[in-house]
Amino acid sequence: MVRSALPATLVAALACLVACGRDRSAHVQPLPKPDGSPALRGGGPARSPRIANYKIDARLDAATHQITASQTLTWTNAGTTPVDTLPFHLYLNAFKNESTLFMRSWHSIEREAPTENWGWIKVDQVSLAGADLTAKWTAGADESVAELALPAPIEPGGTVKLDLKFTAQLPEVFARTGYKGEFHLVGQWFPKIGVRVGPAGAETWECRPFHAFSEFFADFGVYDVSLTVPSTYVVAATGVLVSATESPGGTRTLTYRAEDVHDFVWMADPYMEVISGQAKVEDGTVEVRVLARPEQADFARRHLDAAVGAIQQFSAWFVPYPWPIMTIVDPPMDAVGGAGGMEYPTLVTTSGDSVFARPGLRLPEYVTVHEVGHNWFQGILASNEPVEAWLDEGVNEWADGKVMNELYGARTSAIDWMGWQAEVAALRRAFVTDPGALPSPIASAAFSFVDGRTYGEATYAKTAAALATLEEYVGPSKFAEAMKAYAQAWAFKHPTGKDLFETLQTKLGQDLTWFFGPVWQSVGGIELGIRTAECKDAHAPRGVFGDGPNKKLVTAVEAPDTGSYVCEVVVTNTGTVHVPVDLELRYADDSTERVRWDDKGHGSWERFVIERSTPLVEVWIDPDNKLALASPISHRHRIDGNGAASLRAAAWVASVAHTLMQAVGP
Repeated sequence: MVRSALPATLVAALACLVACGRDRSAHVQPLPKPDGSPALRGGGPARSPRIANYKIDARLDAATHQITASQTLTWTNAGTTPVDTLPFHLYLNAFKNESTLFMRSWHSIEREAPTENWGWIKVDQVSLAGADLTAKWTAGADESVAELALPAPIEPGGTVKLDLKFTAQLPEVFARTGYKGEFHLVGQWFPKIGVRVGPAGAETWECRPFHAFSEFFADFGVYDVSLTVPSTYVVAATGVLVSATESPGGTRTLTYRAEDVHDFVWMADPYMEVISGQAKVEDGTVEVRVLARPEQADFARRHLDAAVGAIQQFSAWFVPYPWPIMTIVDPPMDAVGGAGGMEYPTLVTTSGDSVFARPGLRLPEYVTVHEVGHNWFQGILASNEPVEAWLDEGVNEWADGKVMNELYGARTSAIDWMGWQAEVAALRRAFVTDPGALPSPIASAAFSFVDGRTYGEATYAKTAAALATLEEYVGPSKFAEAMKAYAQAWAFKHPTGKDLFETLQTKLGQDLTWFFGPVWQSVGGIELGIRTAECKDAHAPRGVFGDGPNKKLVTAVEAPDTGSYVCEVVVTNTGTVHVPVDLELRYADDSTERVRWDDKGHGSWERFVIERSTPLVEVWIDPDNKLALASPISHRHRIDGNGAASLRAAAWVASVAHTLMQAVGP
């Protein structure tokens, strides 16, 4: 998910502008044709263990924004111990009132919360093999979770088939789901079973109350979902459309199938139009669809081009996209604040459309690349986001920058407009908090961060910076091979951070615990600085040497200046992360040389002494800007005289301007 949004007042104003003059009368839409393709590209065997499988029949009341549904869950106990209780997520209850954990934690994200038109979900009936278990269904202290006590344990390898009936009330669009006018984004809308995690014999349930910072974690399975909607609505959904039939009362029923996914989302809107293209991957093609309202048609084309390019790059660099269709929904401008920039398997929502997003200002493209990228790190790998959000969001953020550079140029991936150019990673580095100043380490559970800003910057930006720093240390080509090995080894297996670290160390052939520990488990970053930098005239040693009859005084006459200079530079790193760093030294004759400080856990300072024919005039730490984890201050210092005055004064004055110029240059 992209955690940014235009101010609500600006969104409303833009929505008014773009919607002006639209014919608001909804017309019956042509009955869509089935996709005619298997749910997995090329068919073939299951990619995942398919532990949680759902069959859902749902009906949307577009006037009340309410869904009534029946659901059959077929769940397999893949663990080694019996299970006598099944926990479920009821995500929509997070939007039921201001007392929920989600609403109480939402204030620190700095987004508006609903004041009316709340959302909720109610399980009306639960049965097992014809026996009514509704009385065994118990809501938790926070109503976003519930559990069902079973009449008999499910033994290891055993399967249970539960039938549920439920009613879901969508909120006015908010935090990834809901409605705005006639637009409906239906996400996290059904009772969803938790995941058993942990070593064999000690498995536990992962099914936490919904927190404002946490997203989703679920088992893979097969979804067969029938949606009955008004005939005036265009629908997009996870998976492939397998049948479409007209129903009584001006409605139609659309049936979708999705395989080896861990969620199902759908969109319904009377005004959406569809454009499509083809992404080429190593073993075939993927149909890419963008749905947008007519007034956003120009942006729809930009989103389509970005999505096609992203699928091709992610497929080449990690694993091929396994499903036949990728759908991008561009929400209406008045709904984008709550519905834009969110990932689900085979369907994502994008954002960034505005009168200010001129061609070359690539926020719309970036959001699409980011959300499409989640279909690898969240859709295929599917790590535990409430506990290790960085393993999806941060790894994806790192990869997004590389994809943007590949598609739009290394210097122009974020901005190429009116003579201004900027690269994604440099722009991010310029405008986020110093990574060393964040009060929580990366490897914090999402719900444990002090506030939304810390969560976002540690989980997204600092993780991306950490991976970029490691990439530079080991070499981009080796790192790319290791990351590809990780994706291929752990696809559809719910990897942990430990799995990523072990894969990287194995493929790179070196112990990297000196890096992983401080970066992920500690607060702080790379805090580089110049302690001293000065030059003195070079000469042979002067003073009293020897003793007794051999005692000799050597004066400046006996040891005159040689005409060269002895220069001393002391570089420091007062942060918690220590990696090798280059220094570039420039001399008065405009010659330069590089020295390398192997600060890989070997101390917090180093002294370099160099004798040259001309004095040192400038020291530049990390001249190639390789250390993305470094504090975003000026590391380039001009030396005047003995250097003390400039080192004290110029460093701070230059810091802001230098950082910005690194990100945005003419």
